[in-house]
Amino acid sequence: MTCRMGFLASLPLVLCGLFAATVPAASADLGPLPPEPLAEPAPAPSQWQFSFTPYGWAPSISGNVTARGHTVDFSDSFFQVVEKSDSLMALMGYFEARKGPLALFTDVVWEDLGFPGDLQVHRDPLAHLNVTLKAHAQLGYQQTIVQSGVAYEIAKWGDAASYTALDVLGSARYWDEQSNLDLNVTGTVDFQDLGLHRSGSLEVARSGDLEWVDPVVGGRLRHEIAPGEELDLEGDVGGFGVGSEFSWQVVGTYGFDTMCLGTPLHAVVGYRALAVDFSETGAHGRNGVDDVQCGPLLGASFRW
Repeated sequence: MTCRMGFLASLPLVLCGLFAATVPAASADLGPLPPEPLAEPAPAPSQWQFSFTPYGWAPSISGNVTARGHTVDFSDSFFQVVEKSDSLMALMGYFEARKGPLALFTDVVWEDLGFPGDLQVHRDPLAHLNVTLKAHAQLGYQQTIVQSGVAYEIAKWGDAASYTALDVLGSARYWDEQSNLDLNVTGTVDFQDLGLHRSGSLEVARSGDLEWVDPVVGGRLRHEIAPGEELDLEGDVGGFGVGSEFSWQVVGTYGFDTMCLGTPLHAVVGYRALAVDFSETGAHGRNGVDDVQCGPLLGASFRW
């Protein structure tokens, strides 16, 4: 009985010793504990993506141009414009740099057009005497437009393979207009009073350089149908009496990957309409332009 009590009294000490002896051995058998998992690195910020798209634009044009108070009204298709123009079409180049939701863009358009029109001028050279001058006019019209601004993506739906995104746009649009009216005039009039000067058998009215800058706001809807295939629809308004009285623009394009002579190419086809109403008063009367140009466009986009 005494031996049994002694064994029971010593049993806790024996168990403690066995536990102390076996734990290190078990740890040695299992090897070192695995290291704690490292935190996943943050994704690298998106890089800038660039694109440059030269366009050919084939616009029809309607409206009027005024030089030194003499106004020519016109409404000509693209083919009529080509017949009388120094250039076959307007030239357009678009550059964009995008990083995430932010994009910076510049759009350049240059035109050199020439077409006939009908001129009708009403003057009061003397009190109570009304003179009406009618003439056949040849109009030379040069236009340069540079629009630069920023776009910011405010909404996006879909996934990386196919999505729709909405951008808001803010920009400034610079205009430089020059117009020359060559008038084949019949009748006896005081050309100096009318702000004209003679050039051979013609009378010429030149508006000079008309330059102004319009503040512009707008929006753009981008739809990625699939990688390498997208639809864009853009619209804006500007002027508001700061530069021109009013201007507006609508552009719709479809871009797609294709092959040209065995070379990969991203082609762009679409339609563009651009309108402006601007005038100013000079020493010889009003100069200005009020027209709408619209027509198809075709280009190729280079991306890197």
